[in-house]
Amino acid sequence: MKLLKKTFLATAIAAMAITQSHAQITITPENDDFSLKLIGRTNIDAGTYFNRYATDHVDNGIAINDTRLGVMGSFLKNWDYKIEICFDKKAISFRDVFIKYNFNSKHHLQFGNVFMGYGLKPLGLAYKFIDDATVDNTLCPARKIGLVYLLTTDHFNFNGGVYSDGNIDNGNSKFDQGVILSAKAIYRPIIDETTVLHIGVAPMYTNSPNAATFTGVFPETFTTAGNTPRYILHDGSNGAAVSFDGTHYSRYEAELIFIQQKFLFETHYQGASFELNNNRYHVGGILAQCSYLLIGDQQNYNKKTGLCQNASPRNLEILARYDYLDLNDGGNQGDLTIGVNYFFTKHFNMKLNYGVVQEHHGDYHKTYNAVQVRAQFSF
Repeated sequence: MKLLKKTFLATAIAAMAITQSHAQITITPENDDFSLKLIGRTNIDAGTYFNRYATDHVDNGIAINDTRLGVMGSFLKNWDYKIEICFDKKAISFRDVFIKYNFNSKHHLQFGNVFMGYGLKPLGLAYKFIDDATVDNTLCPARKIGLVYLLTTDHFNFNGGVYSDGNIDNGNSKFDQGVILSAKAIYRPIIDETTVLHIGVAPMYTNSPNAATFTGVFPETFTTAGNTPRYILHDGSNGAAVSFDGTHYSRYEAELIFIQQKFLFETHYQGASFELNNNRYHVGGILAQCSYLLIGDQQNYNKKTGLCQNASPRNLEILARYDYLDLNDGGNQGDLTIGVNYFFTKHFNMKLNYGVVQEHHGDYHKTYNAVQVRAQFSF
């Protein structure tokens, strides 16, 4: 395993070095039956807290997060594929692993380990802030193995699929992994070269014996997960984490995106509903973010995925995000993040975030302030 980790990191570093010299590693045979492109990324993060609580054991830190290496391409004319693995927190795990059949430019069928059409985590490299918003971190599920139908037109996107609730990285071999039904519909009444108006809804239903826990976390990446300030939905008596087994629950999301040249506004409402100990719980929250290009002409939007994209090279972006999570009897958390992004090239950008988080749980109140910076390399 140690040799595998060293080989993985050495290959990633070599590939990034080649990329920064403007040479993309791509193989495309003359007959177009098969193509292959090497892809990857790594994040170098650093930050510090301005106020510290002795019980949290947090201060400052530097981390290399989420280093990935993979390949993607096409084969037999109508087929696409992607295989990506990740080295993070001293472990190697799978990320995107799928094949996709393209009936034509509008209709597609995809099978593999993928994100469902929910939340902002599918943005990956294009995520505008250093870390996910708390509500998205809490409610957006991890990748799952599933079969998905995708439809893309100028004004409409739809994806719907059935997934296993198992996780290919946790070594869980039990037969009954549960099932997830997920769908997302997007309508764009306005889309042209300068303006986008995007409205989306995403319901999801889960019936699974796997435990689920809702957790609020300070959105930062420079300390270890064990030390990151967090609190959890508890049972109202002794503060124990709520994990519910052998049950069914639903998640839902409504979203709006508006782009007008240099300006971007985006908001999401996410929620979940489940029953525990004969009580019905509703948890959820809202995030709203906006950004403006101080240098650059146009915010980028991907019609195929229905997601915002990074600004173009040599663009300078300022941004702000407010995020509120309500865990019902488990307390609530609100955080405000402001940031600056500069995109030096297609393969290298830097991000600076300052965040203020307030946690409330009965008589328990804490406020955290932290600043962090990220250098992101990708190819």
